[in-house]
Amino acid sequence: KQYLSPAGIKWLTAVLDNGEQYRLYIRRMLRERGMPAVLEYLPVVESSYVPYARSHSGATGLWQFMANSTKPFLVRNDFIDERLDPWKSTEAALSKLQENYAMFHDWPLALAAYNCGAGALSRILRKYPGKDFWYLAGHRLLRDQSVQYVPKLLAIADLAENQAYYGISLPTALDEYGDPVNPRAGLFDYVTVQGSISIKRLAYELRIDESSLLTLNSALIRGITPPRGEYRIRVPEGMELSAREALSTIEPYHFQTRYTVASGDSLWAISHNYGITVSELCEA
Repeated sequence: KQYLSPAGIKWLTAVLDNGEQYRLYIRRMLRERGMPAVLEYLPVVESSYVPYARSHSGATGLWQFMANSTKPFLVRNDFIDERLDPWKSTEAALSKLQENYAMFHDWPLALAAYNCGAGALSRILRKYPGKDFWYLAGHRLLRDQSVQYVPKLLAIADLAENQAYYGISLPTALDEYGDPVNPRAGLFDYVTVQGSISIKRLAYELRIDESSLLTLNSALIRGITPPRGEYRIRVPEGMELSAREALSTIEPYHFQTRYTVASGDSLWAISHNYGITVSELCEA
């Protein structure tokens, strides 16, 4: 009833339409991993298919990873937060769900564990061995958010997959022939760089939209690659050679330290202290 209301249908239509490119990628990954197709709709529940979504509790990204739940699936440091990368976070979320399923041998329980934590669910099941998700939900043995979590997913998936039955029309991410509207969604080229390279500068050299390249590399929270080690920059499919040529003209940032600004500091004073110009400091 909630999702079939006029407001519910309007919201669900917008969410499924805006998430099209990610839906197609997730759909392909689920098929390759042999996982339930219904999981394509889990980001609707998690983030409304918004890759930069943040909850009040700090859960971030398409799959709403908490900062303390990224390891060993995602990288998070001063320069990188892969929770914000829709493609990497998808692979991480599906791996986590598979890990949960291997632990609980039941998809509703695996989903509940994704929401409330595998450790918390394990403690509950030790008190109520052999019980399924519906028993735990019906007896309010899970927090309310987890009780609602699986039914929300099933309701949304039911509406999306059985539109004719409900007399509604929702975006399918398929054309009239049943083929993907963008069969190459989620396919890119990569170039490996050493040191800190500005994504904005690379976009300028490639003559492509700056925001598009930043979106493809949304894990780079400062807009630059990390100063140490190698990093693979994602570029539009077919642009690897152009990107390599562009990178050959870009000088990496040469900084080896970070400085915390104190009260009374000035750009000139910090620059003077580190032997660089103010413009070099601003660029870094």
